[in-house]
Amino acid sequence: MILARSEIERLIEEGKLRIEPVFDDSIRENGIDLRIGNEYAIYAYENTPIDPCSIDDAVEYFRIVKCDGKIVIPPRNFVLLTTIEYVKLPDNIIGLCNLRSTLARYGLSIPPTVVDAGFEGTLTIEVVNNSPNPIVLRTGMRFLHLVLLKCEGQARYLGKYLGQRGVRPPKGLRDECHKAEEIMRKLGELR
Repeated sequence: MILARSEIERLIEEGKLRIEPVFDDSIRENGIDLRIGNEYAIYAYENTPIDPCSIDDAVEYFRIVKCDGKIVIPPRNFVLLTTIEYVKLPDNIIGLCNLRSTLARYGLSIPPTVVDAGFEGTLTIEVVNNSPNPIVLRTGMRFLHLVLLKCEGQARYLGKYLGQRGVRPPKGLRDECHKAEEIMRKLGELR
């Protein structure tokens, strides 16, 4: 069930859902608009092979930039943006992130992004420029629409990004890849 404005306002008022700060135009008909924060991350290198399975944390591959108000997304490239808002979801609500449609009409997109039940922190979102032109965004502008849905039962996000503030480059996948290798070895033994 998608939450409408009245339900979002009720949850905020009761302290079950936390969005800080909330602006006059934040709560929409069926979700919450979030704003671009004052830093972003972009790859520090070009044409450098990156193997997520060989690293624990990808922070060394990104340059984190404090904004002077403008963020230029190069053509056919992407940046990691953070939200101004700190979000804390209850254990029975998930969020689906969508780029605001006006920005999509300029050629920007984001991959499907789920904010897990019980997550709290600022959001880091990948914004891809699919156009042949540099696109300029500004800090403080609404860019992300967070649709909230009730889920059956309860869950609590306990991952690495819990409580993050500011832009956060991706974690490495060394442990995940080791587990995958073990599974593939076991599958090979079973055949």
